[in-house]
Amino acid sequence: MLDLLFGDLLFVYGTLRQGNANAMAAYLSTHAEFLTGGWFQGLMYQISYYPGVIASDCADDRIYGEVYRLHDAQSTLAVLDDYEECSARHRQPAEYQRLNTQILAVDGHVLEQVWIYLYQWPLHNKRLIESGDFMQHEQLI
Repeated sequence: MLDLLFGDLLFVYGTLRQGNANAMAAYLSTHAEFLTGGWFQGLMYQISYYPGVIASDCADDRIYGEVYRLHDAQSTLAVLDDYEECSARHRQPAEYQRLNTQILAVDGHVLEQVWIYLYQWPLHNKRLIESGDFMQHEQLI
């Protein structure tokens, strides 16, 4: 079982996942430790070159991603909040909101109190990514 501290776990499902060649994915890989793959109960939409995820009530709706332990949660989350444009210095309501949720790890353990960025703008004209896996989607960056 993982030794967990409140507030130091982050679930990522899009441009921050391993295999993406962008500055923020590189930032996360140097400021956090990859722990495990997992899934969140939700739906994924193609917003632009990046996805947006909302929670779902249906147990069959799964978003696949990765769980990281942040080395310095407070400073790393501040940088990521800026990247996700949900910090106080961005216009509100923000496109994303950082919330705590539970994630099911690939080994079957339920991880409680994991940070996730959920999409909160309207989804009209946005295409559902049915696989729930951005890395298997054709829009890799």
